[in-house]
Amino acid sequence: MKVRKLLYVTDIEKPNFSEIEQLLILQKLGLDEILFLCPNRPEDWERRLGDYGLKSRRLKGGESLLQSILDAMQKEKISIVAASFRRENRNILGLSRMRRLLRSSYIPVIVLHEGAKVSGHMENGIFHHCIIATDWSPVSETAINYLLNFREIIEVLEVVYVINKRLSVRDMRSLKQRLIKTRKTFLDRGIDAETHVYAGKTADEIMLAAKDYVVTSIIMGTSGKSFLKGFFSRSCSYQIAEKAAIPTFFIPFTGGR
Repeated sequence: MKVRKLLYVTDIEKPNFSEIEQLLILQKLGLDEILFLCPNRPEDWERRLGDYGLKSRRLKGGESLLQSILDAMQKEKISIVAASFRRENRNILGLSRMRRLLRSSYIPVIVLHEGAKVSGHMENGIFHHCIIATDWSPVSETAINYLLNFREIIEVLEVVYVINKRLSVRDMRSLKQRLIKTRKTFLDRGIDAETHVYAGKTADEIMLAAKDYVVTSIIMGTSGKSFLKGFFSRSCSYQIAEKAAIPTFFIPFTGGR
């Protein structure tokens, strides 16, 4: 899998170039161009990206930022969207721009909130030490299969499952075997992975695990507009997208669309 084009989107008046630098590790996966949809892009960004061997362009947006993003996805054949939005930005229905984007996007989205920080080894990019949340639903299996292509840029991966109901002895045995199998899947592809079990509210526990292991990003699948049971509901994705203190990477499942 190649990541050729990245679309960087923000509604922040003075975006920070350090957000872009955290994403440059994607060059190892083939990234060669970054497109911008933002109110202001400092003039030296094009030169600075050129120093990294990257092309860059600023796209002209329309009245609707979301529609401009969707149009760019299709017209420019975008591989990944990186979005940095002000957390308080909501429409009259109370929906944040981030929620609207996650509901509509059919390609992966990296959430880079205003003021969000990258912990751990920041110089190695946001994919250096990650958490991926799984419940082995079609949504999370899609995310796992996608992430296997990131073996060149992931140094350490924490695989997290959250228990939110009482489990029988048989359930616990099955859970143990699934965790072993998932870890082996990553190890076989050269990704150093460990598995962990948390218990409680899914979104809260995923963010707690991210804090416990001082990771550089959270990765999970999202169901988008499709309706699938399991903890990868839109509400869980939205909570993490809007509350996490570190970058989050959402990989959409489109099988139900």
